[in-house]
Amino acid sequence: MDKTLRNLPNILTISRLFLVPVFVFLMIDPSEQMVLIATGIFVLASITDFFDGFIARKFKVVSDTGKLLDPLADKILVMAALVMLVAQRSDIDGSPWVPEWMVVIILAREMWVTGLRGIAASKGNILAAGAGGKWKSALQMFAITCLLIHHPLMIAGIAISTKIIGINILVLSIFFALWSAGEYTVVVMGGKIK
Repeated sequence: MDKTLRNLPNILTISRLFLVPVFVFLMIDPSEQMVLIATGIFVLASITDFFDGFIARKFKVVSDTGKLLDPLADKILVMAALVMLVAQRSDIDGSPWVPEWMVVIILAREMWVTGLRGIAASKGNILAAGAGGKWKSALQMFAITCLLIHHPLMIAGIAISTKIIGINILVLSIFFALWSAGEYTVVVMGGKIK
């Protein structure tokens, strides 16, 4: 098998990491145009998350490096976006674009799961993302995209708030985040890993 194809999933994962500082820079004190560019970068980074896993599975080039790097890159991307969204304030009432309590729960979950993965790795086990974790990531990335759009969309003549859609999907992602964290906890702390 071609070496480039074998390494492509990890290259895509690493490219996602390189897009994070660009996204953060654009969101520090953004104009409307900068938010639009940042949204495009976030969407591009999110798409690499789909393709790195798809390519790895389709061509059977799943690696331990990929199992570790892929969820880590997702966490860094999502955490950076959520922190930058808390920093953005509504022009109307000064509230953050995403509630702080949601970000605290998500960040705490990510730190907990990263710690569990570290424990598993110290025992020679690599924990790949499970179904709950994959749903959590997909929902978070979609929610963040909606929150970044931040303006109502006109659908069939009705203004639909992307902020309300984003917040509700983020709440759903928290359910999957806590569910998958529970699964990891049972595996690592429940003695299933020797």
